[in-house]
Amino acid sequence: MNIKKHPLYYTWAGLMARCYVKSNSHYKYYGAKGVTVDGRWHNFKNFIEDIDHHLENGHLLYSNKYQLDKDLKGKRIYSLGNCTVVSAEENEARARERQKKKVLVMSDNKRLEFESLAETSKILNIPRSSIISCIRRNSQHKSGYNFKYSS
Repeated sequence: MNIKKHPLYYTWAGLMARCYVKSNSHYKYYGAKGVTVDGRWHNFKNFIEDIDHHLENGHLLYSNKYQLDKDLKGKRIYSLGNCTVVSAEENEARARERQKKKVLVMSDNKRLEFESLAETSKILNIPRSSIISCIRRNSQHKSGYNFKYSS
């Protein structure tokens, strides 16, 4: 069988490329930030086995209305244990919401609010991944800033 003709081949090839191919346009959001694919899923046949027989609602991935998501469980690894099946509409809406969150920045003598992570990163010259990491860990950045999402 030609694996490129399998309906999920491009789902699998896409996640592998995002995580491991530096020339991929999305590598900077995945592989460069430490997102990986479980070793078992490096083999396409294992990926299909898990999607077809072990992943809850895995059969829905055969429709372009659904996507594989690792973010709901907050993990940085594409694997059977971390991934869920979500509607493409829900996945895209969550991505837009994450981008729209205002960021509150505090230090000993300053309190600033930015419209987005991108704006915060650009103005303070701090990588987005560092800001997100500080927010998730509720820790102070080496610059002395504390970050949190603002409503």
